[in-house]
Amino acid sequence: ADYLWRSLQLDFGHSLRQGYPVSEYIARMFPHTLVLVLASAVVAALVGVPIGIISALKRRSPLIDYPLRIFALLGLSMPVFWLGILLLIVFSLHLDIFPLIGGGDLDGVMQMIWTGEMFTYPGDFLAAVGDVLYHLTLPAFALGFTLAATVSRLSRSAMLEVVSQDYIRTARAKGQVERMVIYKHALRNMMVPLLTIIGIFVAIALTGTVLTETVFTRPGLGKMLVDAIGARDYPLAQGAITVFTMTIIVVNLLVDMLYAVVDPRITYR
Repeated sequence: ADYLWRSLQLDFGHSLRQGYPVSEYIARMFPHTLVLVLASAVVAALVGVPIGIISALKRRSPLIDYPLRIFALLGLSMPVFWLGILLLIVFSLHLDIFPLIGGGDLDGVMQMIWTGEMFTYPGDFLAAVGDVLYHLTLPAFALGFTLAATVSRLSRSAMLEVVSQDYIRTARAKGQVERMVIYKHALRNMMVPLLTIIGIFVAIALTGTVLTETVFTRPGLGKMLVDAIGARDYPLAQGAITVFTMTIIVVNLLVDMLYAVVDPRITYR
C-alpha cells in the first residue's frame, strides 16, 4: 500500500545499481516509448482499419475477403521479434538503408521544442526530427504490422456488426448510393467499436514495445524493463511496470469518457 501511494506521487524509489531516482530515468525513457507507440498506431490504423472495412464489405469474396483474412492471420501468427530481426537482416545488414541500433536524438528534439530553439534554428530542428524518424522507421513498421493484423480483425467484426443493423438495410431499401450508406451511416456508427479497439490496441502496443525496443536496441521503457530485470534492479523494474499499468488504465478511462461524446445514447450520471 505504501508503494502504491508513493507511486501515485511518482516516487518509485532509487535504482539499486545506479542510485539515481527511478522517476527521473522513467521521465527520460517514456517519450521514446510513446513515440514508438504513436508511430506504430499510425501504421496499424492506415493498414488495419481499411483492410478490416474492405474485408467486411466484401465478405466471403474469394478474391478480396479471403486473402485479406489470410494476411490478418499471418500477422497474428508472426512474432514481432522475428519480424524485427528479419527487417534488420534485410534493410540494415544487407541493404544498409536503415541503422541497426539507436533511436535518434529525441531528447535534443524535445529540448529544442521546450526552449523554442525549433524556431531559432529550424534547419537543425528538422534535421534532428528527420534522424529520429529515420531510426523509428523499422521499429514502427515491425510493431505496427503485427498490430495491424489485430486491428483489421477487430475492424472487420465491428463493420460486420454495423452493416447487419436495420437502419443500414433501411437506407439501402430507400435507394441510397452504397457509398453514402457506408460513409454516412456505417462508418459513423462504427466509432464506438473503434474506441474499444483503441483501448485494446494501447495495451497490446505497450507490451509489444518490450520486444521491439530490445530487438532494435532502442531506448525506452521496454528496454529499460528488460535491462532492469537482467540486473535485478527491482525498483527500476517495478517503476516501469507501474507506469505501463497506469498508462493503460488512463487510456481506458479516456476511452470510456469518449463513448458519451461519440454516442449520444450513452450518458454518465
